[in-house]
Amino acid sequence: MRPYRNIVILLFIGCFFYGLSGFSQSNFNRLRNEANKLIYENPERAIEIAQSLYAREGVSTNDKVSLLLIISTAYSSKRDYNKSLEYALKTEEFLPLLENEKQKMNILNRIGGQYEELQIYDKSIEYLDDALEVIEAYPHQDSVHSFFGYNYTLRGFIYREQMNCDIALRYFDKAITSFKKTLDNPMMNANVSICYYNHGNCMLTAENLMEAKKSFEQSLEYAAVTDAKSLMAYAKKGLADVQSRTGNPEEAILLLKEAHSEAADVGDLRLNQGLYERLSNNFLALGDWENYTKYRAMFIEVQQATKNSERSSINNSLLNLTESKAVAIDALHNKFRPYLYLLIIAIILAILLLIKMIYSSEKQMKQVEKQLKH
Repeated sequence: MRPYRNIVILLFIGCFFYGLSGFSQSNFNRLRNEANKLIYENPERAIEIAQSLYAREGVSTNDKVSLLLIISTAYSSKRDYNKSLEYALKTEEFLPLLENEKQKMNILNRIGGQYEELQIYDKSIEYLDDALEVIEAYPHQDSVHSFFGYNYTLRGFIYREQMNCDIALRYFDKAITSFKKTLDNPMMNANVSICYYNHGNCMLTAENLMEAKKSFEQSLEYAAVTDAKSLMAYAKKGLADVQSRTGNPEEAILLLKEAHSEAADVGDLRLNQGLYERLSNNFLALGDWENYTKYRAMFIEVQQATKNSERSSINNSLLNLTESKAVAIDALHNKFRPYLYLLIIAIILAILLLIKMIYSSEKQMKQVEKQLKH
């Protein structure tokens, strides 16, 4: 079971709301807050609002960065990873212009998160390490708990895939501790919900069903604080898994149908795929062949759509990485080309000098031989 990595924890990007000349401060903040809240529930609308604000004249660098991150996260919510990475990488262009260290942390964490979603883990860790360096160097540590939490959560996702759940759990626990220190911002409850969901999945892997149930219940509780439908759906999917493993397919089906109803407007392919697969399996356990066939067909259809979307995004991302490496190599070639020319000239001169020395030596030897003959 893949970790709950696709709803990435970027809700705290709303923390960076600054003024915008030529447009009402309160209206700008209101619209940006609205876009931020719609990221998971209505990503299309979130993108529309953020792009509209981004296109206005007089938008500051800080504002542009926060809007790009909203757009990137909304595309991620739609599983359009290619577009999500495109907008995340646009924020990197602003790094040299930013004086706000927190936005630098946010950008580096965000790009690391995007590469994690694409399963390009080495690149993700590279950005996460850069982000952690900036976070740890910040003088006011009490104000950067959310950045620590996000960084730890992503590492938990990666280490679960690359190593094991025991290591991942340490990072999920650290993330939960960090995020719980930020709950004066209600949106941070969603981040705690995400961490508890992943904690529960690790408990399922370890067959610790009681602890898994507790984690999923806590995930549901924190998701309900902000009425985050998609997060509530994921939590109920986790609880359904516990019911299935304890021999209660009827209870599992009720939870799965509730989850499907709550997430109907989200358009999360990965979530729907998981719900349909579990519904088909639980109907199979009940011997209900009609519903098993129905949901199995829906699962296969969504699974193929998800694979096509992710394959396209990963291929494009790898192409972008290849192109960036090619540019870097060309830059190195351009940088060292003059030295290469000098080296070639030096080698040619050395060879000519060596030939001259050999010729002179042979000429002297012939003169000596001539003198000896006389």
